[in-house]
Amino acid sequence: MPHPKAHSADPPPDGPSTRLTSRFIGFFDERRAGNKPLVLVTVVDTGGSSYSKAGHLVLIGDDSDAAGIVSGGCLEGDLADRATRVLAEGVAAFVDYDLRDDDEVFGLGVGCDGTMRLLLQPLTAANHYEPLASIVAALQDGARIDAPFATGNGQETIDIRIHRPPNLLILGAGPDISPLLGMVEALGWNASVSDHRQHYVDRLGPGVAECRPAAAVASQIDLGRFDAAIVMSHHLASDRSYLGALAETDIPFVGLLGPPRRRERLLDELGDAAKGLGDRLRSPVGKKIGGRGPAAIALEIVAELQAFFSARD
Repeated sequence: MPHPKAHSADPPPDGPSTRLTSRFIGFFDERRAGNKPLVLVTVVDTGGSSYSKAGHLVLIGDDSDAAGIVSGGCLEGDLADRATRVLAEGVAAFVDYDLRDDDEVFGLGVGCDGTMRLLLQPLTAANHYEPLASIVAALQDGARIDAPFATGNGQETIDIRIHRPPNLLILGAGPDISPLLGMVEALGWNASVSDHRQHYVDRLGPGVAECRPAAAVASQIDLGRFDAAIVMSHHLASDRSYLGALAETDIPFVGLLGPPRRRERLLDELGDAAKGLGDRLRSPVGKKIGGRGPAAIALEIVAELQAFFSARD
């Protein structure tokens, strides 16, 4: 299997793309560190109605534990059995699921009316966990790469654009942050939290957030590594400082919590520096889908972020 191509800032190719999650990478790193075998499952083709689309990646361990799914659970048992055989034989294999005429009694009884072709590749210490090891290593230095995968049609391959998990910077660790962090974790995104108030940082527990003055964000954090930032300290002076620092970055999504009048006040106080935010500023941040309270607001923020990341992918 050829190695992944160097990451690029070019527009997305016509082929499939996917975004890895932090759990996927963590699952891989943990199993590799313990020399545990894995099977990399890649959806290389689909037809009709299918739960997963081409480009989707799943990892299955030798204990049938998995990072990711290809269906809502209807194919996972059969796929785990096939993964076990791939590990036993040490050879990659293709699996075709044709559910268009799936029989409720003698078939899988799925009722999805679609087709999927999956590539199953053994990842072991003997093969240095390739090709996934090279993919993960490349994503440490870049936001995305193009990786070739066999399709099972002769020598034909497809390039899948693989994105690393989104890096989200949250500036503010007030009482309303917990639902947002829970949703971010469930989606498999990486989140870094900073606040100038030690008691808020301590409340979240060790390792969740860091305490630093708002004015020190630009000097103490590598802002260039983030895909989005959410300003939500509910403290005018701090939010003004945060926005000023973010205005000097290329972070493509800058969300600000709070009503329009508060936004206008902050921008007026920033003066010419506010021009650096341009149309990157989303305020009030969040898709307006209704509801009140921290959980509903977190859902709105995550919904807008998800739409933004998907559009970029």
